[in-house]
Amino acid sequence: MNTKKLVLLHSNDMHGDFLAEKKEDFDEGGVSLLSGYIKKVRSEEENCLFAIAGDMFRGSIIDSEYRGFSTIELMNFLSPDIVTLGNHEVDYGLAHLLFLERCAKFPIVNANMYVKTNHTRLFNPYRIINVNGMNIMFIGIITEEVLASTRSEEVIGSFVDVWDAAKQTGVIIDNYKTT
Repeated sequence: MNTKKLVLLHSNDMHGDFLAEKKEDFDEGGVSLLSGYIKKVRSEEENCLFAIAGDMFRGSIIDSEYRGFSTIELMNFLSPDIVTLGNHEVDYGLAHLLFLERCAKFPIVNANMYVKTNHTRLFNPYRIINVNGMNIMFIGIITEEVLASTRSEEVIGSFVDVWDAAKQTGVIIDNYKTT
């Protein structure tokens, strides 16, 4: 039997909260502890990916002051393999989100946000990462509720609804197999 181990490290809902907190006899949270853990696991495991599932922004004074830029810079140091959007990634507006995406040194995927006027996708819908011969596909889908919050800008639409975007996963896999 040909099996391989894959370790998937995951974080979400960081909300720009960078600092560890003292809890009784130990520190909890914070980017420095997360960074150390990611570095440790990556050095010990042959097949390891680190994914962020959204909500990197909004929640700390630092993040709010720098409108997510400080968070993107810290995430660049963590070097995630893949990131998708959560509801707070749109809090600073579409134009600023696209600016932050350009500052990111990691891929951000989303399958169902697009510009209404020309039907241009804002992000790559998926990414396939090859890890030691294993093709791992990540697809990002943002909920209709989050899209509704961005529609105040009247340029954002949903290319497909959440369920149709999820169904497209099979189509993407089939297309990938034939290329």
